[in-house]
Amino acid sequence: MKGEALDWSERILSFPVRAAAVADFLQDLRAHGSADLNAVLSTLNDGSLVRQTLAYWLASGWVVIAPNSRLQALAGPGFSRDLSLERFCGGGEPEASEGSADESGLVEGA
Repeated sequence: MKGEALDWSERILSFPVRAAAVADFLQDLRAHGSADLNAVLSTLNDGSLVRQTLAYWLASGWVVIAPNSRLQALAGPGFSRDLSLERFCGGGEPEASEGSADESGLVEGA
């Protein structure tokens, strides 16, 4: 999934209503560790866009579907409160904190 053109990103960020819905979803994840998945996906209002967006969030580890309700998302193991809207929507560069550092402070693979 990484490295391919994320045209779905533009389809979210270029429409203010979609961008606002995703921003609200991201804000709820930051504040509460959970968010209304149904609301954000309904606002996107495009089956292909919904599948691409959700697949990207799940693959990135930023969200997981709540085990007791498929309409609720929980912050995933890869979620960071510093995650920007642009990055959450597939744009921008990975944040520096996404690498793993050992005790010496060196990032593995660098």
